[in-house]
Amino acid sequence: MKYINLLMVLLSIPCIMGAGKKVVGGVVATVDGTPITLYQLDQRVEILKQKYPDSRDLKKKALDDIIDDELIFDELKTMGASIEKSDVDNAIEQMSEANGVSIDSLKADLKKKGVDFGAYKDEIKSEIARSKLVSYKFRTEITITDDDLQRYYLAHKKEFTGVKQADISHILIEVPPDTSPERQKKLLVTADTVIAKIKGGESFSAAAEQYSDDKYTKKSGGYLGYVEEGSLYPVLNSAIFKAHPGDILGPIRTPVGYEIILINGFKSSELLPMKDVKEKIRNDIYASKLDDALKNWLLTKRQKAIITIYNELL
Repeated sequence: MKYINLLMVLLSIPCIMGAGKKVVGGVVATVDGTPITLYQLDQRVEILKQKYPDSRDLKKKALDDIIDDELIFDELKTMGASIEKSDVDNAIEQMSEANGVSIDSLKADLKKKGVDFGAYKDEIKSEIARSKLVSYKFRTEITITDDDLQRYYLAHKKEFTGVKQADISHILIEVPPDTSPERQKKLLVTADTVIAKIKGGESFSAAAEQYSDDKYTKKSGGYLGYVEEGSLYPVLNSAIFKAHPGDILGPIRTPVGYEIILINGFKSSELLPMKDVKEKIRNDIYASKLDDALKNWLLTKRQKAIITIYNELL
């Protein structure tokens, strides 16, 4: 569900406190005396289903997240920080605008998926709280050295390797959507004839100017330039990036018609220079270190907190 693309990725921390007691009044757990209800748990599970549709049992993660939320809320309270109702409302409005939907549409979509709008607002509040805690406690503690950047760069070479490109020209024999089968056969014959003429000695450029239905490239001899691997129709992508310079491919049927392709050459994928990806690396390392700092802080808080889990309803 696109609406639940929030402020930061939730951390899943294993529960480490007592379990096995009877459920009291629909309470599934307590954190330093603060109750977590079955309703809260069920609603968080429904929200997580939208984030992790392939996961089966999300109750443990949902409970872990709610426990972490309570620890974070308690810490913010100790620090004198708070999450106002206006903070939550503004965040929801911004996300709704970014997704191009109204609040009413969001409510209707959530209801259809079994999520109460109040529970959704609680989720947003939790996300804001995590972001605020990270900002207050950890941002100034994170340092990134040049060695960190270099190690990350060398360990993620594949991520920073550019996409292979093919330099191509093409001739399009257009097949409109309402073309009859008989007409399609005639257009295929035309495409075969054009290929035969090119292989018989006619220049590809001249053939493109005479036969191509692509009005944007026919005057330049059908020249398209460099295209990235994966950017074309799959049937074209597969044929082009298995070919060799000078090959004439086709006719290849695509949704727009029959394509005849000339392979002018290839540009090999290359490792991007460090200077071009340095800021991305810095941001990736920063986010990772913040996640680690929050995870370690939560583990410490769990060890000091009194957490009781009643697993009868889990």
